Amino acid sequence: MTKNHDPETAPSTAEDRPPTLGDEAPPYDAHIDGGARGPVESLLDETTALLPAAAGASSSDSSSSKPALTKLQMVELNAFWFSYQLYWFLVFVVIVPLQVSQIAGQKGKGRALSVVSLFAGIINLFLAVFVGALNDRASGPRGKRAPYIIGGSIGMAFSLFLLWPSISLGQYVISYALLTASTVVASVPFNGLIADVTPPDQKAQVSSIMGGMNLLGYLTGAVVGIFAEDMGTVPLYVLTCTTLAVGVYVTVRRGPKEPQRNFSQDPLPPIRWAPFLINMVSPLWHHRDFRLVFLSRFLFQLSIASIQQFMQYWVADCTTSDFSPQRAVSIALLPLFILSPVSAFFMPPSNRKRTVYVCALLMTATCALLIQAHTFALALVASSLFGIGYGPFLSVEVALLIDVLPSVADAGKDMALWHSALVLPQFTALPLAGVLRDWGEQWGEGRDEPVKCAGYKLVFGICILYVLAGSIVTKAINLNRRPSSS
Repeated sequence: MTKNHDPETAPSTAEDRPPTLGDEAPPYDAHIDGGARGPVESLLDETTALLPAAAGASSSDSSSSKPALTKLQMVELNAFWFSYQLYWFLVFVVIVPLQVSQIAGQKGKGRALSVVSLFAGIINLFLAVFVGALNDRASGPRGKRAPYIIGGSIGMAFSLFLLWPSISLGQYVISYALLTASTVVASVPFNGLIADVTPPDQKAQVSSIMGGMNLLGYLTGAVVGIFAEDMGTVPLYVLTCTTLAVGVYVTVRRGPKEPQRNFSQDPLPPIRWAPFLINMVSPLWHHRDFRLVFLSRFLFQLSIASIQQFMQYWVADCTTSDFSPQRAVSIALLPLFILSPVSAFFMPPSNRKRTVYVCALLMTATCALLIQAHTFALALVASSLFGIGYGPFLSVEVALLIDVLPSVADAGKDMALWHSALVLPQFTALPLAGVLRDWGEQWGEGRDEPVKCAGYKLVFGICILYVLAGSIVTKAINLNRRPSSS
């Protein structure tokens, strides 16, 4: 049995030896935040991007004065985030599911999509850690963040034009892996830039604007997705890359400039990868309630990732609609994006566990409806139900994390570890969902009395079990603990 260390009394070893990267905490949650995520999970960025420093100001905040940002500068700073989220909505929800279906065929598209997501998830999880560590140690005449953001965005544009339904599945996996790596290279330093230029007393404002850009990017992507089929692949790619280029230009050239230390800094000690990685994951076995919050988030994300990844396929295979799958899934997700922030606004300030239970009930009702629904109208109802539950859930799970953080001093590192629970479902739940979908569809079609959408019923049934397990784990969390200041 793992021993539970009280965070109030747990000894700190950081002062017992010279500082190395193995002892450093990555700034905020940037080192795990990467590219291969669905648009639903990314709604978290509006509340998590700046929370660690809010929990406990970093030494850089207290030792240096950052110039105040105007509202226009905050918008310019987050212009890249708008274009980045629009890019990811179109890639993850509109483009990839359709192209994988065209490559693998109707019977094998579930497994094929799972393979694509599997390799992307592995790259996202591990590459983000290394990119974040290396970028923190970079400097040059153009700064440390801007070259990575520009280079990663160029890679995003280039790799997008490698995705075609005419190539083999192996080639598609490689192309999507390159795209994922490029998004990591661009997005991790961007989160670092947010931390570099935001004054402590403006973190809430910048976080709100970042969340607004996040949501606006999804909504715009959904609108573009409605017309994607009429546009054609090449014009859609050109529009996506042009929007990305404009966002990069506004953030890098027009937005707040990096601090002077990013252009020239003293050499840092060599990276000690083993202590660095061990230090990142150590809270999982040293702090019971942090481990439970991590596990709860992982279980809920198993359900959320499975639903969003197979949404386009479910709409195409199981509902009657005059719309194409690309158009239908874009329309179907609009209620989710609209209702999530509205419902989060009315979330009660206390009773965190009760809020999780209510949200879990709404998510369970959504899955049950998806199991039975066969019309597009019911798909809109399911999206609305999910949005009403998911908005408060996003906010309350962040609050739960803040309640059980092992140490204020290591808040950034610990939130980075917690954020990795978004990525793990890509190579756990999604491969399982792909196998269940394909096997269930073949089984249902082969019966004397065919069972329509049997594979999707299995997938959404498993999602209900994930939600129930997440609720049980949430019940075991002790919210009376407080993080230590060391």
